[in-house]
Amino acid sequence: MKKLITSDKNQTIKDIIKLKQKKEREKLGKFYIEGERIIDEIPDSVNIEMIVFSEKFYNEINQKDKYKNIQSLVVSDSVFKKISDTINPQGIMAICNIPKNCIEDIKITSNNFFVILDRICDPGNMGTIIRTAEALGVDTIFLSKGCVDLYNDKVIRATMGSIFHIKVIEQCDLLSLIDYLKDNKVKIVCTHLEGKKAPYNIDFKKSIGILIGNEANGVLDEYKEKSDELVKIPMVGNVESMNASISSAIIFYEVLSQRLNK
Repeated sequence: MKKLITSDKNQTIKDIIKLKQKKEREKLGKFYIEGERIIDEIPDSVNIEMIVFSEKFYNEINQKDKYKNIQSLVVSDSVFKKISDTINPQGIMAICNIPKNCIEDIKITSNNFFVILDRICDPGNMGTIIRTAEALGVDTIFLSKGCVDLYNDKVIRATMGSIFHIKVIEQCDLLSLIDYLKDNKVKIVCTHLEGKKAPYNIDFKKSIGILIGNEANGVLDEYKEKSDELVKIPMVGNVESMNASISSAIIFYEVLSQRLNK
């Protein structure tokens, strides 16, 4: 067996613990993920710097060979609990380099399906929106400044691996982005309580960007004013609005439905 690390004073362990902080992730350009299933979904385009095993997991794993070309580390179960963010960790963690995605790499076509998120703060909402976006055919997700950190452990867990299968671009200047997309004939549809149209009354067959706002305050007025159409999900009962991830799913499904049935 590999040399066992039993102290959280070990420098490598201290460096991994630092990655719990957003500023350290940004500074080092690294993030961590936990769980064998999600680690197995990491594509070749994402560099895995290191795999960390708990002693128990390492002794029980049947397919050690699949990690043989990656630098690895075995730590005591107690040390793994200190670096883990889960109550009952599985015992495997990957340290990865943060992918570099930028707007200039986006290819504009006649039927793009973009999602623009304005200050989504809840990690669960962010992760669920990303997973739903992958399932329903979104090309790219753009995140405004003020969104929850994409590489927050809770966000990553909520995506259940989708973070590796859809392009996400962070820290976008939404005013410039909206202008750029509209200049390229992408229709901007903003979710808003002032919307007069339901999702099924809007044509989603050509290139569109769905703009979804902050859970508590919605989309900023400056973005709303630049939008081509406002959409509101019809509801009955004494409900004014729905969870951002639920609203997203309803609209994304309508986009997919129209495109499959055109």
